[in-house]
Amino acid sequence: MTATLDIDALWVGAPFAPVFSPNMHPVLALVFASVGLVYAGKFAVTRADLKREVMFAGVASAALGLAVVLGIQALGLYL
Repeated sequence: MTATLDIDALWVGAPFAPVFSPNMHPVLALVFASVGLVYAGKFAVTRADLKREVMFAGVASAALGLAVVLGIQALGLYL
């Protein structure tokens, strides 16, 4: 006995809702972009301490990545 799976049954439920209000996406994108650029600048001027360079690079990467995702969501494309 094989059970058939109706593809339409998979789409039953509530529609996707973003975590933050869509009105906040542009503001959050700008905040994360500014934080990312500040830490990218700190990474660029830090020379001797490898531990600080890695920390600055990680924070800058995460913040700029979130800024890109929130910027795309501000345009209406939800990833």
